[in-house]
Amino acid sequence: MNRIIFLRSEKSWTQTQLGYILKVKNSAILKYESEKVPLTAETIKELAKIFKVTTDYLLCVSDDPKEYSTYFSVSESLLTENEEELLEVFRKVNEQQQIKLIGRIEEIVKQITSEETNHNDETGGFKSGLVPSTLSKKEVG
Repeated sequence: MNRIIFLRSEKSWTQTQLGYILKVKNSAILKYESEKVPLTAETIKELAKIFKVTTDYLLCVSDDPKEYSTYFSVSESLLTENEEELLEVFRKVNEQQQIKLIGRIEEIVKQITSEETNHNDETGGFKSGLVPSTLSKKEVG
């Protein structure tokens, strides 16, 4: 793809450097650039994120390289599995319900952190009441 070569050279990156960022061998970059191997949708998406351009620009469908973030929401790869699951559930409800959910989640977080603080106070700051092996029972009390 000529755009990959162009974008890579704009950043003064070697094929090896781009391969490292994309988590592929530099030989794969060579094949992408010479169009010997077709790009997967996932690779196109990743390249668009790396170069901060649209997938259309990368595929030469458009000459407008508008920044990637103006076209796409938060990438799933930036979220943990738990965050993705939470976001998926969150999107199933309307805006008013989302506001209620946020309030409840904040209450739960306060409750959990409060319980952990109280538990740490009861155990002398050691999780699960475990005493470090370097302290004798006499030192702990």
